[in-house]
Parts: sequence; C-alpha cells; structure tokens
Amino acid sequence: MALIVFVTSTAFAAAQQRVEVFEDDRMLWSEMVLHVENGVVRQGRDWRGQVIWTTRPEKIFEGYSTSAFDLRYSVRKGQLIQGDSHFSDAVMYTSEWSGNEIKLYIGDSTFPLDLVYTLRPHAFDEGVFGLFKEESISTFDRICVFRGLPTAVELFALLLAQGLL
Repeated sequence: MALIVFVTSTAFAAAQQRVEVFEDDRMLWSEMVLHVENGVVRQGRDWRGQVIWTTRPEKIFEGYSTSAFDLRYSVRKGQLIQGDSHFSDAVMYTSEWSGNEIKLYIGDSTFPLDLVYTLRPHAFDEGVFGLFKEESISTFDRICVFRGLPTAVELFALLLAQGLL
C-alpha cells in the first residue's frame, strides 16, 4: 500500500513540474514564449499570460476550463485525437519514444516518411530538450527549446499553442 501511495504521489509531483518554451538555447527569462504549470498552458513567463490550453490526464481543453464543452483533444496511447473520438481517422499525431528521443508522426502512423518532429535532449545541458524538424540534428532545424520534459499531453498542448500542429 505504501508503494502505491509513493508511486502515485511521485507521478502527481512530476506532473506539476513547470515546463518552459524558448525560441533558442539562450533561454532568457524575458524571451520565454510559453510555459505550462499545474496543467495550464500560458503565453509568456508568468501567471498573467493568456491561458491557451488547460491539460488534464489524457485531455486538452480550450482556455481555462475543464468543461466537456471545451474539450478539444484527447491523448491516448501517445496519440493526439480530435475531441473524445475513438475512431482511427480522428488520430491527428502519434508520439513514439525512440531511445532517449520522442518522435512525432502525422496520423496514426510511425512510418519514417510521416515523421514531423523529434524532441531530443540537449547535449550539454541536463533538463533541456530541443525540438527539431523531422530527424535533423542541425541547430538550423531546431524549432524551439524546452526547459523540463513535458508529458505527452503537455507536449501536444505546447505545440498546438505555437501553431506547430
């Protein structure tokens, strides 16, 4: 019983971690694009930023709401799904762990030609991750930088907020 409580509280604490998004690896506080904290995705760096999405386990809601009327996406088995659909044609993107990288594919495919983005750890800065176009490792193909590793739901919400999905 104690193990279950520890695992549950650890998972809950990890979900409460703040994840910040920057345009480059300078990661200046004043240049923060977005952040997610306690499941709320906001523009900018502090609590006054506009709320774009609210995340809950397996759900992404529009604005600062958890109402069924504001449910826009579901995330099940690493797949971003329109609304609360259970049909395969509603799968918009699929995420897959590959070593220490997360790969994002269009639709419900994991075929290499459907690869859109790769999220990989920074070579020298622990806790920092770069989002790259397709399979690239070039700095010129890096789209943004994350400080903190987002959950699958948070990753999709942050990419949607940037207009990348």
